[in-house]
Amino acid sequence: MRTSPQAAPAEARVERGFRFEVLRYSPATNFVPEPVDLRVLPGPREAIRVIRVQLRASHVLGLNPREAARALYWADQGGWVQALGALHRGEPCGFTLLLREGRHIEWHVRPLLHLTLTPPTPPPRAH
Repeated sequence: MRTSPQAAPAEARVERGFRFEVLRYSPATNFVPEPVDLRVLPGPREAIRVIRVQLRASHVLGLNPREAARALYWADQGGWVQALGALHRGEPCGFTLLLREGRHIEWHVRPLLHLTLTPPTPPPRAH
């Protein structure tokens, strides 16, 4: 009796990563957080890089001059260094900007463990 080759089972691995999220709060939503961005990044440097890029572009959020200066200082003058250190120590970090009309936006990064599934490999095809 011939049997067909079996596919290899899926492989599950626990991996370290960093949960990156951006939340916006507004009086219009009773300050219930509105997700702006959510992703899992592989390392602390990648997470901090994303925050720095988004802060540099934050002038489109309608920031007052003080908040724009805070954002650029954090992104370009080394404010991010402490956040990077916290992530390397396994601690969360974040940054908040006040927007106009009582709104604010927060960036959060926290270490996490997540499960990665590798799909099974198909069996070799018989000729």
